[in-house]
Amino acid sequence: MKGKIKWIIIGIVAVIIIAIATIFIINELQFSYEIEEITEINYTTLVHEGKYGVIDKTGTIIVEPIYNAVQIPNPSKPVFVCIGEYDEEKEQYETKVFNDKNEQLFQEYETVQVIQIETNIETNPYEKNTMIYKKDGKYGLIDIQGKEITKPIYDEINSVKYKEGTFTIKQDGKVGVINLKGKIIIKPEYETINSDNYYNEKTKNKTTGFIVSKKTEEGYLYGYINYRGKVILNTEYTELERVTAIANEKELYFVAFKNGQAGLLKGNKVILNYEYQDIQYSSSNDIFIVQRNSKQGVVSKEGNTIVNTAYDSIIFGGMYINAKKGDNLYLFDLNGGSVENNEIVSKISTDNPNYFITVDKNDIYSIVDKDEKILVDNNYSYIEYLPGDYFIVAKEGKNGVIDISGNSVIDLEYTSIFHLNDTNLLQAEKIETKTIDLYSENMQKIASMDNATITTGNNYIMLASEDDFSYYDFNGNKLESKDIFEDNQLFAKKINDKWGFVDKNGNLVVENKYEMVTDFNKYGYAGVKLDGKWGIIEQASHQIIQEPIYELEWVQPTFIGKYYRINSWHGDARYSDDIKKDN
Repeated sequence: MKGKIKWIIIGIVAVIIIAIATIFIINELQFSYEIEEITEINYTTLVHEGKYGVIDKTGTIIVEPIYNAVQIPNPSKPVFVCIGEYDEEKEQYETKVFNDKNEQLFQEYETVQVIQIETNIETNPYEKNTMIYKKDGKYGLIDIQGKEITKPIYDEINSVKYKEGTFTIKQDGKVGVINLKGKIIIKPEYETINSDNYYNEKTKNKTTGFIVSKKTEEGYLYGYINYRGKVILNTEYTELERVTAIANEKELYFVAFKNGQAGLLKGNKVILNYEYQDIQYSSSNDIFIVQRNSKQGVVSKEGNTIVNTAYDSIIFGGMYINAKKGDNLYLFDLNGGSVENNEIVSKISTDNPNYFITVDKNDIYSIVDKDEKILVDNNYSYIEYLPGDYFIVAKEGKNGVIDISGNSVIDLEYTSIFHLNDTNLLQAEKIETKTIDLYSENMQKIASMDNATITTGNNYIMLASEDDFSYYDFNGNKLESKDIFEDNQLFAKKINDKWGFVDKNGNLVVENKYEMVTDFNKYGYAGVKLDGKWGIIEQASHQIIQEPIYELEWVQPTFIGKYYRINSWHGDARYSDDIKKDN
């Protein structure tokens, strides 16, 4: 009997554990969501004589350009929000939603609208799979297929700035937060809710939390709730800011004010008491400048004093702390130790532990080794370390490159020199002639072009002017069109100073008679330029489908069908066939 009871108890416990685990998993699934990345642009906005419509990726008109505005929440999917005239009686714009068959969608609702977003990254300007609908005077969320995510129970729904997939909701004058699954993150109990603006490359905005406020007799008081809806700080602060530059989602630091005084918190633990006028974080040194009684000092993230709050101003000079008191300047290292050489106000480490860049009181840069021995001292107004123990230097408004011995490897003749992001190349520019020169990591010049612009693709860069362009990989090796656009059948080729198109074997297919062309894009169209005007050629037929009539500013414009692109930002692409110079 006892054994039977024992197994019953074990069974009950097992059921409870399974139930708890199930609830936890369901809850996690509600909290967890992925932001779709758009990899295919199937539909774009068409602009014709001030009116808007939609074209597909072949240039076929899907929605006639008769509307005041068109919004495409997800350019890979056929859902188009078309905005017409303003309805005075309803006090709103007439809005219709169509699919690619010209069928009107979501007619059961009073209105359906896209959700505009602001993010830290370049993306589509709308929520991609979520929209707001209105029914019986209230608002709810639907997905792009029309499935209701929430009931129409809210007075307002808005996106949360810098936190895609998350929305503020308002009920009875109070604000809360839900996500794109309709999961309530924060119940509507607050006056205001804003994101804390935290972002990092790995998790993006996933762990961005919320600054919330409640109105009291003392005014607005602020608190903090994390991305899972857990209250970290109660609404008891007159000002509150997360230190987002500390890029560790497990370390929540806040500068919080009470009674007009600032304190430093780690989570809900007080690191510095509320006795400062201001607290500012230095991300380059991972420490804080604090101000009390109009005097400044430096403290660590743990709240330990590095430099006493006794100075008129604190300025960081790389690995040095410049503390000014009256006419005197005192130097400290990042541990608070006194630095004897007061002529040097800044010491900057490099990726080579043997070399440091120093700056003196006259803003003159030098290079020293780890023993403070001067290696390069030539009155430079700027020095920046480069891989391979090279250094960008500036003097008298000109830039060049030297090696660690001080020898010039790129002459001081450029307006600017900088490392080209995500490549092993240097971009050097002369503003007078708009010349761009490219240098390899060995400081060899690999390209030069006047009146040039530069763009970066997935695995190449393009240097282009009004009548020429060339491709290079990220190491500076020159590429041909066929090396990049492997799926194309035709490729741009310059022959005898005129442009045409050749096949993969180099055979001329389209006569070389143009001043300039573009390579065929993923839609199968390329531009051709004659007498200063652009036309369009189709790859499939090898035929000109639009004679050169467009005067365009861009040296490498983009085309779909007979239309040219009129904006440059990612997402919300717009094309036009208006015969006028685009701006």
